[in-house]
Amino acid sequence: MFLDDTIAAISTPAGEGGIGIVRLTGKDAIKIADRLFHSSKGKTLFDSASHRIIHGFIKDSSTGETVDEVLVSIMRSPNTYTREDIVEINCHGGMSPLRNVLELAVKHGARLAEPGEFTKRAFLNGRIDLSEAEAVLDLIRAKTDESRRIALEQLRGRLSEKILNLREQLTKICVFIEAYIDFPEEDIELASKKEIIESAEKILKELESLLKSYDEGRFFREGLAAAIVGKPNVGKSSLLNALLQKDRAIVTDTPGTTRDTIEEYLNINGLPLRIIDTAGIRESHDMAEKEGVKRSIRAMEDADLVIAVIDGSEPLKDEDIEVLGKTK
Repeated sequence: MFLDDTIAAISTPAGEGGIGIVRLTGKDAIKIADRLFHSSKGKTLFDSASHRIIHGFIKDSSTGETVDEVLVSIMRSPNTYTREDIVEINCHGGMSPLRNVLELAVKHGARLAEPGEFTKRAFLNGRIDLSEAEAVLDLIRAKTDESRRIALEQLRGRLSEKILNLREQLTKICVFIEAYIDFPEEDIELASKKEIIESAEKILKELESLLKSYDEGRFFREGLAAAIVGKPNVGKSSLLNALLQKDRAIVTDTPGTTRDTIEEYLNINGLPLRIIDTAGIRESHDMAEKEGVKRSIRAMEDADLVIAVIDGSEPLKDEDIEVLGKTK
C-alpha cells in the first residue's frame, strides 16, 4: 500500500542545536527536495545514489535567497523506514532555518505530516507491525537503559515472533480438529486427545506468561508512579528533594506551600520511578489549596505506589488518620 501524497516534518526536537533535520517521504519526496536544493557541485538529487549525503544550499526560488547550508541524504524505496523514497535535509539546528525549509517543502507540494505519520506509513507499507510501531515510541521515550533495551527487543520483532509462533501452533491444532470433525470417515492421522490437550495447555501457559509480563513492561516504559502523600508540612517536599538529591520543591515552615503536583523521575536499577510530590491533604476553604488537595487525591488513586509520610515526632492526628484511610 503506497500513499499518493508526500509528507514533510521537522524530525528533531524544538530548540537550538548543531543540527536539525527536515524529513520528507513519499513518491515525490526527491522531486520536491530537488526544487529547493542547489548542490555545491552542480548535481541534482536525481543523480545521487541511494543512501548518500550531498552538500549544498537550500534556496527560495521565488526570491533567490539562500535559506541554509545543508547536507541532504537520499534514501530510495523500498530500502527505507517507510518503504517510500525518503529525503533528510540536515540543517543548522535553529527554529528559523528549519521552519523556513519546511515551509518551502510545503510550498512545493509536500503536506505537513501528522504526529507519528512516518511510523504510520511504515506500518501501512508493511515495514513494521503494530507491536514494532509501539516500540518506536517506547524507544524514543525510554528513560533508562533497561527500558531502552526492552523497547529495542520489541522493535526487532521479538514479541511479534512469539505471538506468530503461538498463532501457528493454535492454527495447527484447529486444522487437525476441524478436519477430523468435517471428515470423520476419512483416514486422517490425528494426534491423541491427550496430546492436543497438552499442546493447548502449553500454549495457554505461554500466553499467560506474556500477559503477566505486561505490567512489568509498562513500568519500564512509563515508569512506576509513586505518589508522596500526607498532611500539610509533614515533610513530603523534603523527602522528594532528598530522593532527587537536589532542591526541586520549595520547602518552608508554612503549611500548604505545595499547591500543585510536582513530578520527577528516578532511575532505580533500570526502573524509571515517576515520583510525585503532592499538596498536603486537609480540609481548607482556600480555593487554590482545595484544588491542590483534589489533585493530590487523584494522584494517589492513579499511583502504582503510595508513600504516606507521617511526622514521627508527634502523636497521630485526625489528618494523618484521614490520609492513611485514603491510601486504602
